[in-house]
Amino acid sequence: MAKKKKEKTSPDRDKGSYRHMLDLVSSPKFESILNDLLESTGARLAESDCRHPIGRSKKKDWTEAEVEDYLKTHPIDRLPRGMDRKWWIPFKGKRPTWDLLCHIEVANKPGLLLVEAKAHVGEIGEKNRKTPPEKGNPRSLANDYSIRLRLAEASLSLAQLNIGNFHLSSDHHYQFSNRITYLHKLAREGVPTVLMYLGWLNSSDWTDDPLKSHDHWEKIMRDHMEPIAPRQFAGGQSQLDDSATMQMIVRSVEASMLDGK
Repeated sequence: MAKKKKEKTSPDRDKGSYRHMLDLVSSPKFESILNDLLESTGARLAESDCRHPIGRSKKKDWTEAEVEDYLKTHPIDRLPRGMDRKWWIPFKGKRPTWDLLCHIEVANKPGLLLVEAKAHVGEIGEKNRKTPPEKGNPRSLANDYSIRLRLAEASLSLAQLNIGNFHLSSDHHYQFSNRITYLHKLAREGVPTVLMYLGWLNSSDWTDDPLKSHDHWEKIMRDHMEPIAPRQFAGGQSQLDDSATMQMIVRSVEASMLDGK
């Protein structure tokens, strides 16, 4: 009889941005911190925020989630059946996962918060290129083509905002590109969505290249997004035709705020 695999009791890498996020979602300060970060966006946490991750109790609690899986478990009125799982890739493969997903309300309408968090300068450049498809594997090639098509579609659509051109790509700035593409997709599906790039300032886990201040973090993000998206896209609320609103924001939290929770 095969030996039963022992269930993990803690994350493998409880450090930096990952540690700070798990501290945040477990903290009694969570609601006040998040609503402060959302101030001026017209959004706030929903009464039942359905946050994920939720802590360190079980692997399913701390594991980063795909939007598609999250919405199946925590549906939004506008998408009672969740998102089409084949819109990003038609076959089995890797979809983007998120540091934090939450239900919010935007102008009294049910919406979604997507959070990508970083704890040091070098982290913003990670996952900058999509893993190449497997040569000779038709399904892998089809998935790769589908992702490139989704990025191109979003770039063309977002150009209609008339704030500049978008050059979302799987060859460079891939993580940022797929974050913007999901933001666009959810808004197109009628879900008011906020994408937050959250910087953990002065993390004790990264003393070599910390995010020193909010101004420092904002500059890093401005420089990072410049090759693929207009700077004006960060901060302002946007809307295409009859789609829902979408907004990208750059925010920061002193990591020490969660010490001792």
